Amino acid sequence: MYAITNVNVFNGSTILPNQAIIVDGDIILDIVPMNESVVLPSQQYNGDGLTATAGFIDLQLNGCGGVLFNTQTSEKTLDVMNRTNLLSGTTQFLPTFITSQHDSMCRAIDVVAGLENKSALGVLGLHLEGPFISKEKKGAHNENHIRTLDELTALYLADHKDQISVVTLAPEHTPQSVIDILHQAGIRVSLGHTNASYYELNTKDHLELATHLYNAMSPLGSREPGAVGYIFDRKPYTGIIVDGIHSDFASVRIAHEILKDNLFMVTDAVTPAGTDMTEYDMAGTKAYVTDGKCHYADGTIAGAAITMIEGVKNLIQHVGISREEALRMASLYPARAIGLDHEYGKLEPGYKANITLLNASNDVCSVYQMGNKRF
Repeated sequence: MYAITNVNVFNGSTILPNQAIIVDGDIILDIVPMNESVVLPSQQYNGDGLTATAGFIDLQLNGCGGVLFNTQTSEKTLDVMNRTNLLSGTTQFLPTFITSQHDSMCRAIDVVAGLENKSALGVLGLHLEGPFISKEKKGAHNENHIRTLDELTALYLADHKDQISVVTLAPEHTPQSVIDILHQAGIRVSLGHTNASYYELNTKDHLELATHLYNAMSPLGSREPGAVGYIFDRKPYTGIIVDGIHSDFASVRIAHEILKDNLFMVTDAVTPAGTDMTEYDMAGTKAYVTDGKCHYADGTIAGAAITMIEGVKNLIQHVGISREEALRMASLYPARAIGLDHEYGKLEPGYKANITLLNASNDVCSVYQMGNKRF
């Protein structure tokens, strides 16, 4: 048991000044004012007036720190991703595996299934982004591996529900009966890489999430609302990349005004995130980083090089969102999107002790992951 002392605690709602966070194992036992006559544990870490917030949760992370889960599908890769994440205040993530051959997808599932301690690596489950997507909106995905999700494969995925948290798919190419299999298993279906019309999407049930708003989806139009119009109308939990490249900051602000607490931030990061790399292998295709943009030789965007704390700063400085709301978009709202907001995304007694300490400039100064001080 230990206490983090002299911190201003953002509990998910408000900032409580000059507090102590008491941690027992991987749980927050209590949060108390420093001026109260409370006996604190003998082991203490002085927060020096920093702001404590819930650790960030990235629900779409392909790679970072010089590795990509698609090209190096192993526990070692997840360890590198986690260690890189911690530097940006991110304590949990969904390793994201993009469109690939069936055997490669199965390998990714097996790697997550074989982890002895997922929580120590920050892994909350797997995000399968494809291969069940639209060729018209494939983005950087390999068209040769795109296929329809059939019932047999859906049952296989359902059998691995403990490893798979989210599946991104194109609803127009996926029968409702197959979507139902995933939903009934507790796997969240996210619409993405879709060219569906608003009306096609309106015929589907159990589309609980949407993947990287605006990108790789049919746009909002005056006579065809498209996938963007469907999202604005139906308001599923929706991820958005806040790097100023995937979406203009004004577009992020408009989306937030419409979706409010159903909009959460993701990085969609790939190999170069957290490094100074200028070239990388994007699942078999050479890609480049130019002025922060990850892209193929033909200019196609191929992931992102942003980190969660950079996204938080962009939300505050460029989108015009309050610090508190930006922190919620990086922690509470993603936890809520995958049904874990009873344990993650807040600093309150009974919650998991995932704690990021920020200075006044929102630089990450220290991180605690599942109760362990990581730096």
